Amino acid sequence: MSLRGHRIGLAAHVPIERFLIVGIDNQQFALSAELVQGLLTMEEIGTVSILTVQGQEYPSLDLGDQLGLAQAGDGPETRMVLLAQAGIRAYIRVDQVHGLVEVERTRVLPLPRQFRSEERNWYVGLILYGEGVAVGLHSGWLLSGAMQGHGGLLNQSQPLPLRLSDTSNRMGEGIAC
Repeated sequence: MSLRGHRIGLAAHVPIERFLIVGIDNQQFALSAELVQGLLTMEEIGTVSILTVQGQEYPSLDLGDQLGLAQAGDGPETRMVLLAQAGIRAYIRVDQVHGLVEVERTRVLPLPRQFRSEERNWYVGLILYGEGVAVGLHSGWLLSGAMQGHGGLLNQSQPLPLRLSDTSNRMGEGIAC
């Protein structure tokens, strides 16, 4: 404490995480920025099922189908998000990229209590940013099935249950990469 009674000290360090916010079928998801390797437009990919970018192959991962959502369309905002972690690569097709956000770790809310089983390994929590909320997808789970033979989307056979009650489009403005 200083002579005037005010505390002297450094502000507490709050860890910051970066997420790419994407939309599939009016639902917003947050992907760890460390996982994202790039973005491609429909014109850049053509009609191939396995993308080759700088000599690296990226097989398709149908995130919308696995989450029980409508498949991303072919609109002007449609993008392919290249993902890679620990030598595993894939791409997901999204309806829209809302932007890259930096979020204090304290603004990542834990999953609600109704998430009790293995879905706790699928989602990292709810990401609050601006006036929006996105479901954070667990990076390790997202690509884990390719090497381990189970647990990730690349080997998932049943759609995963996910329904958010807020289907409003509150994210249409204000977020830029």
